[in-house]
Amino acid sequence: MKITVKELTTVGPTIHSTFVDLPFIKHVGGSGSVPKPVLAYQSPSCIKIVGNIHAFLKAQEQGLPTVPVYLIQESESTLELLQTIIEYYDPLTLMDKALITRSAIELGVPRPTLAENIFPFMDLPPREKLIDQVLFLLDMPSDLQHFIVDKDLSLKRALIFQKAEGNLNWVSRFISNLKVGINMTAEIIQNIWEMAKQDDVDFKTKAQEMGLWEMADTHYEDNRQVLLDIRKRISEARFPILTKAGEDVQALLKAADLPSSVKVSWDPQFERQGLDISFHSKDEAELDQTLSKLSSPSFKELFKKV
Repeated sequence: MKITVKELTTVGPTIHSTFVDLPFIKHVGGSGSVPKPVLAYQSPSCIKIVGNIHAFLKAQEQGLPTVPVYLIQESESTLELLQTIIEYYDPLTLMDKALITRSAIELGVPRPTLAENIFPFMDLPPREKLIDQVLFLLDMPSDLQHFIVDKDLSLKRALIFQKAEGNLNWVSRFISNLKVGINMTAEIIQNIWEMAKQDDVDFKTKAQEMGLWEMADTHYEDNRQVLLDIRKRISEARFPILTKAGEDVQALLKAADLPSSVKVSWDPQFERQGLDISFHSKDEAELDQTLSKLSSPSFKELFKKV
């Protein structure tokens, strides 16, 4: 490959290329920054801009006669051109990788070749089945795409959103209105998806059944309370028997009327039998009162439940 540094005239129509959407987020340099030269390719018929076309268009708007350009005059293959563009934009965001994947397909690169020869250049596993998953990112609402870039998500983490496909606008509102982090969002989507699949219903129906759907458009003052509420709804939907058992134990504990100094806990999954009991007594009279309550039939009933 032969690359030279030249001045490219801005007079006349711009030759747009399949890379016009790169980079995903257009950074505008400050007054003291040195602009990056445009990247262009000398095809047999014309010069095509393949990198930083936004700088070229800006120069046209400002009436500048030329812009500096890295001109690719000789390229052995489309793969070599793609690899040069990847190096030009390095480091790539995950959305940049999706845009380059789409461009490669539009240029006619076979899918096996794309996976084996281009994905490794973008630090993606060389697996053909990942192509459609990467392209899925381009179908997401723009605010989720920006969320992926802002949080610098891995492909594996970003693809959790695919389980909510068709309902991504709801996911966007959920994150925006409830200020829920990516880990909690992933947990919510995963749980809804698994239970929807188990019950053979669609994602939205299951989210509505769990009372989570309307939460995306509900204003909450306390974000912490929201998270507790979400976890409670997920637990109730996923483990209805355990939830009911926990409520029964709580009712029996309340009926036992133990002193406030007594703390009782148990395994909420009921995989471990028994109760953990701790208390503090300031004198023998309080000790006798506590022991009397702990030996009462109403308290012993708890052991049967647990």
